[in-house]
Amino acid sequence: MKENPEKKEYWQRQIEAWRSSGLSRKVYCEQNGIKISTLDYWCQKLRPSGKENATGKTSWIPLRIDEDEPSSGIDLRIGRITVVIKPGFDPALLSELLRTISALC
Repeated sequence: MKENPEKKEYWQRQIEAWRSSGLSRKVYCEQNGIKISTLDYWCQKLRPSGKENATGKTSWIPLRIDEDEPSSGIDLRIGRITVVIKPGFDPALLSELLRTISALC
């Protein structure tokens, strides 16, 4: 089946509007007359695979670490979510947390 670019663009705008609204999926969908299952479908369909961004290319964010200063951790921001990673963190737990956040869209 051929993809409809206008429909894809519409849902990309809806997903961005929901993410930037600060509203839960339920409230956003109620206010905009959208079924939650439909929003979830398009979030899954339009999600970039792997470590690629929307352009399909891997992107890296430069990180400067000053070894002279003691580390108090890292604040990782993903949309409206902030994950604080302290020295001595559990890598397996962080990996599980990131998979859970990713599944939410």
